[in-house]
Amino acid sequence: MRHKFTALAFLAVLFGIFVLSLVKAPDEFSASERRRLSQFPALTGASLLDGSFMRDFEGYAVDQAPFRESWRRCKAVFDMGILRRLDNNGVFISDGMAYKIDYPLNEASVQRLCGIINTLRERYLEGAGSVWYTVVPDKNAYLRDSGRLVMDYAEIESLVRDALGGEITCIDIGGDLSRESYYLTDPHWRQEELFPVARRLAGAMNFPPPDPDAYREERFDAYYGAYYGQSALNIEPDEMVWLVSQATARATVTSAEQPGRVFPVYDKSQLTSVDPYSLYLCGPAAIVRAVRAAPAATGQATGQESGRRLIILRDSFASALAPLLMDGFDEIVLIDLRYVSPDTLAGAVDFDGADVLFLYSAGFYNNCESVRGFAGSP
Repeated sequence: MRHKFTALAFLAVLFGIFVLSLVKAPDEFSASERRRLSQFPALTGASLLDGSFMRDFEGYAVDQAPFRESWRRCKAVFDMGILRRLDNNGVFISDGMAYKIDYPLNEASVQRLCGIINTLRERYLEGAGSVWYTVVPDKNAYLRDSGRLVMDYAEIESLVRDALGGEITCIDIGGDLSRESYYLTDPHWRQEELFPVARRLAGAMNFPPPDPDAYREERFDAYYGAYYGQSALNIEPDEMVWLVSQATARATVTSAEQPGRVFPVYDKSQLTSVDPYSLYLCGPAAIVRAVRAAPAATGQATGQESGRRLIILRDSFASALAPLLMDGFDEIVLIDLRYVSPDTLAGAVDFDGADVLFLYSAGFYNNCESVRGFAGSP
């Protein structure tokens, strides 16, 4: 009798889930995973015959399962708590901080990105000012758990240094960062912890370092980073802090992808978006320009005009750092080669006389598949 009751209960659960899946409106987007969910596939004779309907339906059924987020969390807790797996979806927790496995070192990827940098230098930077690069350490470089697989970050820096051949000046910022420089639930660094990095850059690039006393903090206390959803674990959210000065408050920001619109340095409407880190300088975008307002235009001093422009070839780490450099430059241009072809830069960006900084993280060097190369290059 007990076995019959168990079998009936199991069938009832399956039937209940099936009924719920039929009446439940499909979700368009998963905020925790930051991706669009599969929708019901088109049912045609061709899709039935070639098997594509069933393949697509399987993905739809998984993505649109009732109580999906609860099932994901239960699976993560069971895998890591009962089965003693070390990670879930490549994300693991150490000392209350979420990390993502990025291993092993992909030398071909490092060489590819360095090749694009060298070609950019040869084609566009002959008339530029000084040119620098820095490799941003991933927070895994400061991981205290020695039992984890971690890339050899010193080897990545060595590969980059050898590939760039001494033609571009290196600025080493590894000693200016620590584990506490990064968010608990996200791979990015905290802006309020970047004054040592900004001072290092200022010393190497010869511009006035930012004065922490010239900034006031604004806060958002419910920042769920990228690793929060990927881990499916109940991690405490971060507090996001951004730093406002006269220069950042009065600067104007434009994006090549949204011509005619003007943005603030910190777009607080992004705090309720899928990716609150897009608060900084339009988030991921092809070409972003931040222009510091001249004192004569505002009636108040925002720092002396420097006559200098800075172009940063970058990944997303530069978005939070660039506002701290605004007192040193009249204009800062951010270029993300994931969204714009380097072949088109000659007509879109004026490199003549500008200082140039290549700012990429070690993880970006190791996984640069999304970067657009020059025509005819790999």
